Amino acid sequence: MNQARRSLLRGSVSTAALSVAIAAGILRPRQAEASALTLGVPDTLRALQNSNPIASSAIQIRAPDIAENGASVFIDFQCGLPHVDALVVFVDRNPQPLIAAFQIAPEVVPSLQMRIKVAQTANVWVVARSAGTFYRAARTVKVTAGGCGLGLN
Repeated sequence: MNQARRSLLRGSVSTAALSVAIAAGILRPRQAEASALTLGVPDTLRALQNSNPIASSAIQIRAPDIAENGASVFIDFQCGLPHVDALVVFVDRNPQPLIAAFQIAPEVVPSLQMRIKVAQTANVWVVARSAGTFYRAARTVKVTAGGCGLGLN
């Protein structure tokens, strides 16, 4: 796939994720623009309605401790919080930390699986909004160089 096409696809996916976050009310347009340009997850988390998400053990993230191929890392997460209406997935240290945003019916118990790109050893963050309060959980994924277990970042 040529570089121009990859850039177009990457931009389209980022725009779609930000649009969902805006529609879900998680990010306001000005905050969405700021989060797209941020270098790290903490700045983006602070942009979430000026709140500091509460660490929660009710958000369970399953991911490999070591990923041999950072281009395709399987993650699975579940959220046991009641009345969750929005979820956002971030990977700090990625060029674009915002991975996905989901608007969820409050009656649903969220359980999602996906493959994501992790550029280097980083934390995978899941932020959930439940009854207007933000909660967070993180899991570290180490990415190997060449898939042989050497050169951990």
